[in-house]
Amino acid sequence: MTAPRGARVAAEVFLSGARLLARLSSAPKIRAARLARSRDAEAVRGLARSVERSDPGFAADLYAAAARHDGLND
Repeated sequence: MTAPRGARVAAEVFLSGARLLARLSSAPKIRAARLARSRDAEAVRGLARSVERSDPGFAADLYAAAARHDGLND
């Protein structure tokens, strides 16, 4: 036995609305996480700048780590 068309349509509308609400409620959390990652990466770049003259290899590693960390935003 198949479900009535109206019930199927109503279920699809309900699920679409629920998915939309879930995405909207998680959007601020995602933006906050991206902002935190950007701030963290900038702090690591600052550390890299501070050791660049004394330890260029370590500074290069820090710059690479910051770029990877920042790349998580993509």
